[in-house]
Amino acid sequence: MERPELTAQEMEALRAYASRNGRTWKHKLLDAWMTGADGREPESSRLRTIRNTIGPSGLLRIKL
Repeated sequence: MERPELTAQEMEALRAYASRNGRTWKHKLLDAWMTGADGREPESSRLRTIRNTIGPSGLLRIKL
């Protein structure tokens, strides 16, 4: 199965989130996805699109 590619805007949303949340950003984002707290983030719509596109397991493979 082919892994979906993220857009430049989606990657930028991840970089912005990571910048605000430090080295444990993936754990924090996974928790936010599970609790719905990602809706409070400035880039919430892109973060949810990423969640729907690659899912939690895909996030773990992302390298910024």
